[in-house]
Amino acid sequence: MSKTYYIFRHGETFATKQKGWYWYKLYSATILEEGKPSILRLAEYLKKIPTDYNVSSPFLRCRQTVGIVSAITGKEFKFDARIGEHTFEFPWVFKNRILSFVNEMENSDKQNILICTHGVIIQMLIGYLAKENPTLIESIVAPFPGVLIVIKDGKLIDINFNK
Repeated sequence: MSKTYYIFRHGETFATKQKGWYWYKLYSATILEEGKPSILRLAEYLKKIPTDYNVSSPFLRCRQTVGIVSAITGKEFKFDARIGEHTFEFPWVFKNRILSFVNEMENSDKQNILICTHGVIIQMLIGYLAKENPTLIESIVAPFPGVLIVIKDGKLIDINFNK
């Protein structure tokens, strides 16, 4: 039986809106009120999707986003630091923690996995789950908040809830 991954980015923040970096607000950035409608639409969609493992980055903006999703779907999330934002760490440490997460999911009995994380992490997950060895450019270009990435059998589709 093949696995299906449902991956989405945290709600819009000041940094995603400006396409910038968080700097000193890396851990404390919150989602913007104007970004909540797309998360609400995403949550309504996810309500119909059966998942057996729901996991999120522990960063505040992801916690706020899955709080909205949980309130609508009833899905409870676990928090995993391995899919947390890229912090000030060596690139191989960053890559190894993402690979550790992917390997655990791939070798588990979990079939429908729902993930809330950050843009760069999503790109790495796409690279490892839908295409081997992502390039540096592929790891930098991130999906917008409000977009659900679905990966099944190595194939990828995205559903945009920003409209």
